[in-house]
Amino acid sequence: MDTKSEGVKSQMYAWLLEEILDAQSMGVSVSVDGENYSVEDVARLHGVMEDHYYMKSYVTDRSGKIVQIDFDQIIGV
Repeated sequence: MDTKSEGVKSQMYAWLLEEILDAQSMGVSVSVDGENYSVEDVARLHGVMEDHYYMKSYVTDRSGKIVQIDFDQIIGV
């Protein structure tokens, strides 16, 4: 992988970790490819994300409150 791709991967990984930290502090669960993760899963999460790109989506309850954040792999990137 070239240096530019590695830089993008590092930025995405840092972004995802920050999102998990923020969500966890607000009591919102975070899933990556359908599996729940927390800040304690950092090493395992890095391995999952190593060769993929992700997009973020929100799950809300009936009142519109965010109850979960999902990161799903983008296919074909």
